[in-house]
Amino acid sequence: MAAKFTDEDKYNLRIQMIQLGFTLLKEKGIRGVNIDEITRECYVAKGSFYTLFESKTDFLYQVMIYKRQESKDKIREYFSEDGQLSRNGLKAYLHWLADENPSIFSYLDGQHTRWLVSKWPPEYLENEENDEQTARRIISLLSDPKADPDWKLFCNYLKLLALTLNSQELLISEATDRLINSLIEYACDCVCEK
Repeated sequence: MAAKFTDEDKYNLRIQMIQLGFTLLKEKGIRGVNIDEITRECYVAKGSFYTLFESKTDFLYQVMIYKRQESKDKIREYFSEDGQLSRNGLKAYLHWLADENPSIFSYLDGQHTRWLVSKWPPEYLENEENDEQTARRIISLLSDPKADPDWKLFCNYLKLLALTLNSQELLISEATDRLINSLIEYACDCVCEK
């Protein structure tokens, strides 16, 4: 990257590329995430992309991390006036997640998912420790958590929700919304008092 780019310029360019990459992924799938198009749309040379990202697979990992952090930050919008998350706030947040569907895997078919995961180092992949941290963070924000919340079952319901969103073509369409609502309700039951 040319010396004229400040650290702030690099950060802003990185975010711009990541956001564009996610848009392309949603619209066109993994083949639509074209480095030439991204750099052209961002008005930079192709070499600038490779200064910021090691490869296309690293770029897609950074897109995933960015969308995950954006989703974590979004939860604040669902806090009540007392700065906590009610059961209804959690449900609204989970509905936003279902509607927004920020997971990059939602826009990959099975073959491309396997290809991408095979290119990532093992430390890039989800693990139970990360699931537990995320679940416990959400539980800590609740205004009325269960005395003994079941974070593992909560995580599994969220994973079922993600699988449902990624496989809607396999489901009976008239019942898909009810299924999504049920999974969200069940997830809330695991961690919230009624």
